[in-house]
Amino acid sequence: MDNRGEDRKDFARRSFKNDGERGDGRRQERSENFRPRRFERGDEERREGRRDFKKDGFRPRADRAPSNRNRDLGALMDLDNEILHLVMRRAQMLARLRRGGRLAPETEKTLRTAWENKAARLARDNRLSRDLFMLLQTIEPLTRMEEEQGYYNLAPNGEAVDIQIPAPSDTVAARCWLAVAAAAGQVTKVSRVPLTDAVVSGVKALNQIGGQLWWEDNGDVQSRGGKGLVRNMDKVIHIGDDAFNLWLVIALCVGMPARLKLTGDSSLRFLDIAPLRHFLPQLGVRLTNVIPSQDGLPVRMECSGLMPREIRLADDLPEDFVAALVLASPFWETSCRLTLPEHEPRLLPLALDVLSGCGMKISREGRDILVERGEVSVPEQPVVPMDAAVAATILMFPGFNGGRAVLEGVWGSGVVYGLVEKILRAAGLNVKYGARQVECSGKERETAAPAPEVMSDVLTRCPELLPLCSVIMAAAAHEGAKVRLPEIAEEDRHVVTAFLSRCGVEEKDGELTPVEEIVPGSWVAPSAQWAMAYALGAFLKPNLHLSNPGVMTGLFPAFWNMYNTLPHPELKRRVEQEAEDAKPARRRVIAHGVYGELPPEPVAGDDF
Repeated sequence: MDNRGEDRKDFARRSFKNDGERGDGRRQERSENFRPRRFERGDEERREGRRDFKKDGFRPRADRAPSNRNRDLGALMDLDNEILHLVMRRAQMLARLRRGGRLAPETEKTLRTAWENKAARLARDNRLSRDLFMLLQTIEPLTRMEEEQGYYNLAPNGEAVDIQIPAPSDTVAARCWLAVAAAAGQVTKVSRVPLTDAVVSGVKALNQIGGQLWWEDNGDVQSRGGKGLVRNMDKVIHIGDDAFNLWLVIALCVGMPARLKLTGDSSLRFLDIAPLRHFLPQLGVRLTNVIPSQDGLPVRMECSGLMPREIRLADDLPEDFVAALVLASPFWETSCRLTLPEHEPRLLPLALDVLSGCGMKISREGRDILVERGEVSVPEQPVVPMDAAVAATILMFPGFNGGRAVLEGVWGSGVVYGLVEKILRAAGLNVKYGARQVECSGKERETAAPAPEVMSDVLTRCPELLPLCSVIMAAAAHEGAKVRLPEIAEEDRHVVTAFLSRCGVEEKDGELTPVEEIVPGSWVAPSAQWAMAYALGAFLKPNLHLSNPGVMTGLFPAFWNMYNTLPHPELKRRVEQEAEDAKPARRRVIAHGVYGELPPEPVAGDDF
């Protein structure tokens, strides 16, 4: 029975002594004017000593005139601080339960069941509580070194840049060529590939299904040939954290008998593969989730290898998976005519270019595509274009600091490359194309924000260019141009406005206006593209702080080496010279013959 109301009544009837002593013998604290001292939140922090999430002291200006609304706002901010403290404690305890970086399935099942039983009383949306549990499971506590580092200070050099480096190849295009070479069992080599986690995990996954691939430290990834895809597999394949690797493996394996268990990193647990689970039975494939009520990985996949002659692709399928199906169709046991969805996948031109480069004949009538079966001839060194998002950011450096930027490589012919050229020219740069290189110099005119039609194409077809467009809008606003934010989704708008505020721009009356105030603290970039745009934003507001510079390892690991060595950048890290007064390391002396002087071991049973 709940008797809290009776306790409050008894407390109200309790009498206190006149000199401030409580009825229980303790003395009430008083200030200098003999009034009871009000308890402050800072007292609790002083009693605790150390807190993992310290308050930054940032409060709205309205707090200078206290009100109920401001007190509630401060209380909510303090509650958020306590929630983050508990989340960190949970992550630290969960890390102690992991073995080899993974949590035992029975332990995770116990935690999930207990969570679902308790969360059912808090929220009616079962999916929301399930996603919240998955988010908590993916949080990893920072190491002591990462906590001490705090942030990465972005302070670019003020001199005009002179950039001339080899452009990194497009990792998606490189994996398409490697997938075809692995499936066909032919020799090929792709150069200047950034060795990101997605590339390395993709190479390992392709090797598990029959590929003979390996990589070099200089970015060369090669295929040694082999026998091609392995039939009747019964394996566990780890995909990594990139969804395109998953689509490639599924697309290559649906056309042959196989039994697979596909696992991946924590990010793929939130991947919605329910459309695939409903579609793949048409191809004789059964896909089931290992964890109940979870749409992402891990999954089990059973393939019969009996493919139909015609396949109508559903509209709700992931568009990158549709492109992977077209790429893998020549390696199925029977020819299949694919009917594309109404919305054409953005990677479809790339898949068709790869197949055409391998000598495959493709017939297309409207939305129907048929890749005729024939001998696959993979070039020994296929032409892989440069990464559009990375190239666009590097070519934009002269727009902020002057000078020129030259990238050595092949400029692509897709839609994204046309959008990059429009964005750079609108920003006032002069774009020139040469033999296997592209050059940007400027500035020829004032910076202009991307046109509305360009922004519409960016949001619908190339969202990875949104960070670059955002920093260009900030630069145009600083130069006095009238810039308005386009109509974007609420989640993207939140990221864009937070990014612009760090760059010294705020939205007022529908227009972007420069401000002098600096937002305190450091910023966490949602992706590598946002981190590169933030590095450009440091030209507008020097000494910007970035909390997660390591996010660049997923796109272009050598970016910070280039950024820190401006105006004449280098991609390789400089080797620090040893100090002249460095003391030599102590020599390790091993004594010989010492143990021979010890007395012999006594016979068992001797008394000492």
